[in-house]
Amino acid sequence: MKTLLLTVDALRADHLGQYGYERDTMPVLDDLTGAGTRFESAFANGTYTRISVPSFQTSRYLAYENLDASRKLAPTLEASGVETAVIGTQTGIGLVHGGFEYGETLDLGRDENFDEANADRPVTELIGYRVNKVATWLSQQLQRRGANGLYEALRRPYRKLYPETPFEHSGYTEAEAVTDRVIDWFEAADREEFFLWVHYMEAHRPYGVHDDDPAYLDGPVDPDRIYDLMETAGTDPDAVSAADRRLMTDLYDSDIRYCSRHIARLFDYLREKGLWDETNLLFSSDHGEEFYDHGNYFHRNYPYDELLHVPLLAKRATDPTGGATVTEQRQLLDLAPTICQFHGLDPGEYGFQGTPLFEGGSREVVALGQPNDRDPAVAVRHDGWKYIDTGDGEELYDLTADPDETENVLADNPDVASRLTRCIPESVFERDVEDPRQPEDDVDREQLEALGYMELREEEES
Repeated sequence: MKTLLLTVDALRADHLGQYGYERDTMPVLDDLTGAGTRFESAFANGTYTRISVPSFQTSRYLAYENLDASRKLAPTLEASGVETAVIGTQTGIGLVHGGFEYGETLDLGRDENFDEANADRPVTELIGYRVNKVATWLSQQLQRRGANGLYEALRRPYRKLYPETPFEHSGYTEAEAVTDRVIDWFEAADREEFFLWVHYMEAHRPYGVHDDDPAYLDGPVDPDRIYDLMETAGTDPDAVSAADRRLMTDLYDSDIRYCSRHIARLFDYLREKGLWDETNLLFSSDHGEEFYDHGNYFHRNYPYDELLHVPLLAKRATDPTGGATVTEQRQLLDLAPTICQFHGLDPGEYGFQGTPLFEGGSREVVALGQPNDRDPAVAVRHDGWKYIDTGDGEELYDLTADPDETENVLADNPDVASRLTRCIPESVFERDVEDPRQPEDDVDREQLEALGYMELREEEES
């Protein structure tokens, strides 16, 4: 059996034509809806990569805390004779101790856009960014050791010297290069049984730096204009004008369309080599993306649906029928048990918290987050309601009447909130919210920085 999992970082479902969007941003996905199943209500279990990727690689909520203690998908398959590999760019590998233990890992890193975006920054800003890295590490050490008095004594003068959070631009290898490398992987050997995970980054910031022919703009945008817009959105979201928000949306959508072109090349290759019909193919994302829906950009907020609702499509090699839609809730925790089942393994033997996608009814989706490094947040989405514990308060949304989650109706529905709270495992409330580890060397630090996890944390003044 052959299985291919494709994920596109930061891709929200409602920016796809297959999920009702007015733009046909990813026409290649019609190949999957026509030959497989579209899961209409699929949700990530974390609002950003560091939580979400470990959760769907292990089918456990808190795997990022200690990946070594969790059963991982790749080595489980390897033990049964399935060859495994991951190909992509800044896939979240290395964000937690232990790694995901694929048989082959091909991380293509970042291209020249990262260096170009950060090259002309003021010297004072670069110094502040480097100083802050040391300060962030020191503050974590003091807090872990309970030295709160010393921490407070140092924090106040430091914040006077560096009152704002420095911003570093992200970077990643474009979809064209990723697809080329995937095709090379297939060309290198004739594999009877494999699981290959391919991760694209085109929906992640910075938008619009790789495509010379953006689908929803008259032409390419000057990179400096893009970098300035990304920085403003990341550091002062209220300052982004309505026109600039539309530009960001056009850039984002154009990147998705660009990614679609290169996934289409991969699909054409699979057909040409006779692999399409005999390969299970899953498509999803690790989380969504914000466009000021709740006051922020990128993926830095509470577990609202713009960050949790992800596309999920599945084509099964053993089922040639297609065009089906499942409206009941599914979650990314369901990926690992589904893939194991594809390869003849019994998911019930491995302690997964998810269920195979084609089994069971609607899931009670629990999702974790830690917006802008504030208190840890947890949400549960079930039966038309969304409950969020923000760490210092509670929110409840009636998703049928208010799908955009704009009116907190907790006060009028305390019984609903109480019922949903019981769906959340107690261990989730007690979780460790600090970075899973410090970078081991400069290369490792670059991997973390590329996804924004080493950006300076802004401490709130007490």
